[in-house]
Amino acid sequence: MKIGIKLIGLLRLVIAQPLSILRFSLSILMGKYVLERLNAIFQLENNIQYALSKTWFTSLLPDAFLVLDSNLYTTVKFLIIVSAFGAALGILGRLNLLVLAFLCYYVFGVGEGIGVFDHHTSLPSQVIFALALVPGSMKLSIDYLLMHFYYKRKNRVLDFASNPKWGLNLVLALVAITYFSAGVSKLRYGHGVSWLDGSTLGFYLKERTIKYEGGESQLIIGDSKIKENEKWKDEFGFIAHTYGNFQTNKKLNDIAEYIANNKFLVVALSIGSVLFELLAFVVFINSKYRNIYLISAIVFHLSIGSLMGISFRQYRLICFFLIDWDYYLRFTFKKLKMQHLLNG
Repeated sequence: MKIGIKLIGLLRLVIAQPLSILRFSLSILMGKYVLERLNAIFQLENNIQYALSKTWFTSLLPDAFLVLDSNLYTTVKFLIIVSAFGAALGILGRLNLLVLAFLCYYVFGVGEGIGVFDHHTSLPSQVIFALALVPGSMKLSIDYLLMHFYYKRKNRVLDFASNPKWGLNLVLALVAITYFSAGVSKLRYGHGVSWLDGSTLGFYLKERTIKYEGGESQLIIGDSKIKENEKWKDEFGFIAHTYGNFQTNKKLNDIAEYIANNKFLVVALSIGSVLFELLAFVVFINSKYRNIYLISAIVFHLSIGSLMGISFRQYRLICFFLIDWDYYLRFTFKKLKMQHLLNG
């Protein structure tokens, strides 16, 4: 019984540090992802021609940083690997989180400069930056362990269990704002409630650029009537891009096709997705609603991944570790009438 109580106590101790667990997992995942994007940009032929468009972050950098030569590529690659592992393990953790965040802004910013807009990266890049600043993100780290031994020699004790709520709430706010703004964007740029008629979602579900040569690229929309001096580094009159459906499994493609051709289903899913995004701030009501929303977000992205081959695994990871797992632990032990084990 005593061993069981100790194991339960250890479990509660770990899940009471969600930002630390998130820091470890997200640093590794984003380090891998930004490294893949860096390699993709470096392998572009004549990439000097792409250094034309700038994000707010890349506009602060010298123009030389927008063209990856072999020396810059090697340096950035080294920094990504070091900062990702340093942030994950918590070795100079906050500094490495800042470095990793800035590298995300830089590499993904260069990607946007060549026309690759990746929503996978917007939220996790901001979360990594936030984790570098908020309390509670370094409690499970080598830095904290070293501080513990240092304070112990000084006969002082670090407060491991206490984490100010504003740190977790700030990360939750980033999640809520991201989803809420996505819902507002659908209504704002989708001609108001016209987005809810299902035609846009149906197009995404049926779009099959992946079947054609060069299908890994996003589908580009152009307008031949645009004046020559108003065109954007191309001859086609680029005005927009769409998301592609990258799912290659025939059975899942058939399901997506069925949904896209069923007016009731596609309208219901369109309305449901917008309502889901606009209700994002329910995460601040209490743990119950927070958990329901975050689990719904995971299911939402799993569905998109199945039907369109777009995983959003970074989003799912963030939502998973922000769930109040202690709430379910207490609920389970209460139902089993074993609350005394939680107080042991």
